[in-house]
Amino acid sequence: MVSVKELKSIDLASYTIISTALSVLIAILLSIGIALGILILIPQASEIVIYLIPTLVVGTFMVGIYRYFSEGLFYNLLATRLRNIKIELDGGEITKISPTETATLVATIALIQAILIYLVSVLLLPLFFSALMQTVMLSNQALAYSLYQILLLLSQPMTVLMFIFGTFVITFIFVLIGVYIYNVLASKGRGIVLGLSEENGLTAIDSIDMMKFAIVIAVISGVLSLITGIISLISGGNAITLISNVIISIISGFVAAALIAIFYNYLAPKIGKIKIELIDA
Repeated sequence: MVSVKELKSIDLASYTIISTALSVLIAILLSIGIALGILILIPQASEIVIYLIPTLVVGTFMVGIYRYFSEGLFYNLLATRLRNIKIELDGGEITKISPTETATLVATIALIQAILIYLVSVLLLPLFFSALMQTVMLSNQALAYSLYQILLLLSQPMTVLMFIFGTFVITFIFVLIGVYIYNVLASKGRGIVLGLSEENGLTAIDSIDMMKFAIVIAVISGVLSLITGIISLISGGNAITLISNVIISIISGFVAAALIAIFYNYLAPKIGKIKIELIDA
């Protein structure tokens, strides 16, 4: 039986904890892979590798807490003012997602985060560049001048506006296309299947069907890569790069989604499941 629900709110604690944990596990795998690659290419770079793994993991942990908590918080705030995301459920299968509402909310959250990043960078970047240029000028004045030009470019009002509103527009378009692709796949029985249960008035995501989730993300990644590749091809790119980028996007999308589903199914019973508030549309 198909039911239409609205995503009214996200439980901040559960969403932040398990999303950060998933990011850290993936960061561990990536950092190990990068470290092995560095050691194979540069065997004497063992000292770099020693610092690389903990730096990437700790950095991912810190960024993850901010990112996922802010995403959930902004969604909960915006959902009371904008139209909620509507989801059609057939048992545990997501058969349709409302494209416009999803793209608007995700793009607005990205816009807010871009503004916050800019405000922080206004305070920190000048200090960083100043210290860096003082160091570089002692050995290479031409490089210091180039860094100064970059700082001027980044501080231009037009550059700031392009960064902030470009973030909104690009995010909106890509999310809109991605949701439309998903709805086409879901209409053919390829939708994501979740294990759902009720906990204290909230809907808990008990599990994620790994194969269906991985296939959906791989297809969406491939199509979006194809679109950007065609745009690049029109502006002077080459077909070989387009094909290779599409293949890499499909493979990386599948692997990343599969890992997320596997890790989520393993961690959810141990550290808590994501809980959301769904109401009848």
